Amino acid sequence: MSKLLRDDIEYAVHCDDEGKIIWPISKIHAHIKWVRETLCHYSTWSMVFNPVLWKYWIQLKNPKKQDSSTWGKWDMWVAWHNCYVENNDWCRYLDFEENLEKEAEEEIWIQLKMYKNLDDFLKAYKQLKHGSIWYIFDRFLYSTEVNKEFVWLGFIVTCETELKFTDNEVVDFKWLYPDELLEFIHTEKNICEPLKLVYEKAEIFRKEILK
Repeated sequence: MSKLLRDDIEYAVHCDDEGKIIWPISKIHAHIKWVRETLCHYSTWSMVFNPVLWKYWIQLKNPKKQDSSTWGKWDMWVAWHNCYVENNDWCRYLDFEENLEKEAEEEIWIQLKMYKNLDDFLKAYKQLKHGSIWYIFDRFLYSTEVNKEFVWLGFIVTCETELKFTDNEVVDFKWLYPDELLEFIHTEKNICEPLKLVYEKAEIFRKEILK
């Protein structure tokens, strides 16, 4: 896309319900109430799992951030809308793989090795002793009364236990066993809406695939 986008605006990828791209849309506009549940946009989500601790990692979002649906709430790692970046005189959107790797490095300062083939991912998982790997295991339309996103969902496996907060997005975190996280989701009122769904999908993948 030729450079028709403004430098002072952060854009998301507006798409239809099947993920077909329509046009860039301002992130602020896409997240306005009455708009975010109507106009669909790309998002990349993930759950982070540590096989040594046998725990998932969740984060508490900074309450001073702009998005009222997530600020000050417990949420998954790592998740964000796909954005547009400038490349010389052209603009292009980050695909789901690029987006997740970018957010992981910016939010928690880890570098991910991606696997597009499930067999390769499973082989790497069984041999993993350090570092972090990931695999996109699901794609779906997430549509509720307050939100509408076309999501690619990744499963991140990391051996890291102490992660750095680098961009003021996060103020606290928890490592929780799968059963502890399920109980937390059912008892904690201050959680982001998609967390329960993402946990359920991640658990199916972990139990059925990462045996």
